[in-house]
Amino acid sequence: MLIGGLQKLTLVDYPGKVAATVFLIGCNFKCGFCQNPELISVERRTVLRNYGGQSSVKEADFFDFLDSEQGLIDGVCITGGEPTIHSDLIDFIKKIKDKGFLIKLDTNGSNPEILEKLIKEKLIDFVAMDIKTSIPKYEKVYPVKSRNAGAAKQLFNRVKKSVEIIKNSGIDYEFRTTAVPGIVEKEDIEKIGQWLQGVKKFALQQFQNKKVLDEEFEKIQPYSEEILKEFKKILEKCIDKVELRI
Repeated sequence: MLIGGLQKLTLVDYPGKVAATVFLIGCNFKCGFCQNPELISVERRTVLRNYGGQSSVKEADFFDFLDSEQGLIDGVCITGGEPTIHSDLIDFIKKIKDKGFLIKLDTNGSNPEILEKLIKEKLIDFVAMDIKTSIPKYEKVYPVKSRNAGAAKQLFNRVKKSVEIIKNSGIDYEFRTTAVPGIVEKEDIEKIGQWLQGVKKFALQQFQNKKVLDEEFEKIQPYSEEILKEFKKILEKCIDKVELRI
């Protein structure tokens, strides 16, 4: 497994649990506002590391760390990048589960087959899925080389399938959107609310314009707290529990 980093203790990444967070390298999206640009690809990781970035983590060292944390932490958050692009993800998670830890998975929802398998085999206990924007705007966050009508439609269908899988999974979950001006606007919030009507939990997150994948996003000023609260009220018309993360 390509591990780009390890946060040994977090009280916020896994709601209600004491956890560690492991960051996997590689993503099939290229969101310009991504806050983990060093995890997009191995090549980019190498370049950033040469300019002072953190070194990758050996898988053996990660599991040695977990052995030392038995009884001290409840679970492990697996994030990225996009974890579901890794062919060895299921085996990686099984090894963690065998040690008795709960698993929270972060995903962009582009691999519903892997997500469904993980849920059916009871390998994950909590899933957090990013909703990048309203469906018509998803091409703004998908790789340029795949921006054609056929690929876009296929992506939309896969993301929508993942939403339904999660809603009906029976495990804890949340959907979340980072409110990026130009990518997520009022009309997108309205469409997202309609799309996700009836989900149990949604988090609306403030956009940060520091350390982003595309430097053009550094020029974008985040929404004011007042606008985010307005967005929250719109979402609450369709979703019972909406959390604002500023």
